[in-house]
Amino acid sequence: MVEHPDESLFAHDAEALDTDNVATGRAHAVFFEHNGMKLVYKHYHRGGMIAPLMGDRYLGSRVENTRAFREWRLLDLMQSLKLPVPKPVAARVIQQGVFYRADLVTCEIENSTALADVLAEKMLNKAEWYRIGDCIARFHAKKIYHADLNARNILLNNASSEASLVDFDRGVVRYLGEDWQQANLARLQRSLKKFSAANPAFHYNDYCWNSLLKGYYGTQ
Repeated sequence: MVEHPDESLFAHDAEALDTDNVATGRAHAVFFEHNGMKLVYKHYHRGGMIAPLMGDRYLGSRVENTRAFREWRLLDLMQSLKLPVPKPVAARVIQQGVFYRADLVTCEIENSTALADVLAEKMLNKAEWYRIGDCIARFHAKKIYHADLNARNILLNNASSEASLVDFDRGVVRYLGEDWQQANLARLQRSLKKFSAANPAFHYNDYCWNSLLKGYYGTQ
C-alpha cells in the first residue's frame, strides 16, 4: 500500500503515452511500477464534441466533487462490497481558477486482458460468457451503475476467465429504478456488435450474448 503518495505517482502523462505501457483502447491509462507495486495511472480527459474546446479541463472548485475523487470513493466502496474492481491508491486534482485537471492511480488487475482483445483472438465458451453475465449482475445487485460498460472495460483473468470491471468514471450508486440496468446491458451489447462489425474475425454472435444473459439472470 502507498502510505504517503507523492508527485512521482502522477509523472506519466508526458513520458509514457507513446510506449508499450499504455493500455490499448483505454485513453491515458498507463501501467507502471512503484515500490514493487503494479499500478495504473489514468489522466481524465474529455471526450465527445466538447473535447477540442476543453481538453482535460473540468469545471468545479470543490475537490470532493471532482471526477477523480468521486471515482476513488466509488472504487473504495466496491472494494468493501467485495466486487472485482481495481483497488484505489491515490487521486490528484490540480485547480486552476474555476477549472481543474485530475488523475487517478489504482492497483493493476494483474494477469488479465480486456474482453475485446480476448475476442479478437479466440471464442469464449458458454461457461465463460455465463461468468461475465454473473459478474455484471453482482454489480447491479449492489446498485452500481457503470457509465461506460463496454468490451474494453471488462477484464478477464488469463487463467480462470473470471471477470472484473474497470474505469468507473461517472459511475454512481443508483438506488431507484431498474431501467438503468437494462441500459447498461444494451450499451455492452452495442459495443460487442461494433467490434464485431469492424472485425470479421471477432469471436462474437447471438449465442454468446444469450449465454451472457443466462449468467446475468442466473438461468440455464
